[in-house]
Amino acid sequence: MKTPPVIEINAAKRILRLKGALSGSLFTGTDKVRSGYGNGDCLFFDFHHRVFAVADGTERFPWASRDLLGRLSDALTQSGPPATAAGWKALINRRVYAGQKYQHKTTFSCVAVSGEDDEISLTVAHGGDSVVLVIDSVSGDILFQTGRNMVFAGRSREIVDVIEHRVTDRNARVVIYSDGFDDLFNFCIRQSFLTCLSDAFTAFPVDRLGERMHRMLGKNAGLLEHDDIAFMAIDPFRLADLEKKRVLIGGTQPHEEKRFRAGCENGDLDRWVPHAGWATASESFLKSGITIQEERALHNR
Repeated sequence: MKTPPVIEINAAKRILRLKGALSGSLFTGTDKVRSGYGNGDCLFFDFHHRVFAVADGTERFPWASRDLLGRLSDALTQSGPPATAAGWKALINRRVYAGQKYQHKTTFSCVAVSGEDDEISLTVAHGGDSVVLVIDSVSGDILFQTGRNMVFAGRSREIVDVIEHRVTDRNARVVIYSDGFDDLFNFCIRQSFLTCLSDAFTAFPVDRLGERMHRMLGKNAGLLEHDDIAFMAIDPFRLADLEKKRVLIGGTQPHEEKRFRAGCENGDLDRWVPHAGWATASESFLKSGITIQEERALHNR
């Protein structure tokens, strides 16, 4: 029996990585830190079902993004991922968007990976101004990209943009990010660190991009103003035989951010914890706004 690849989390850096396959990272906006606000961005990873999502809530209700993605998690636990784009649209409208309060406006960008080997299909569901793109990591060509729209959860009762996209090129990488990433990307271009996004994939393995962003932001602290950033990069061809783990990162309230910063200053969160040790590290994870959900075997897929 194959040993599942190791998934690691660094709570101090709010980075998750899966060697050779994936990295996700969350950063609080510079003004949010100064003003003591929460972080309205949230990341969702469902490794068993290969479903990944980003939501970006408002400054006033930063936890709205976590509520939204929590309902997605519950829906997948109860019934598993739908087999078609139409099924996904129905699930999101019935189980995810329907429960969002009007004042709890948030974006929702989700990618479900299905298939094996060279037969990979992506189901992309998208509402708001976060982004899903598929990029050729060698040439830099954009193979697919969502458009920005006004179909925010909370303000819209139904999502509209749900499609299937076939991926055949093994150089393809899936990137999901909130609009705060644009601040960092544009800064990198202005400073000639990058000329295009594919430069990052050429220079660094996909699982190291979160750490690279963390170093970049730390090195240029005070030079770059940025909004909350939620970022995820995925190699869709390397997601087989993963652990039945689900992770939520972000969507934090002001008091949670204060607790997170206190923990980072004490240095007790800055270590890489493999998935086998997540249960014992759960208290430290909560200090960073990280929740681990074990997959309950209510169905088999």
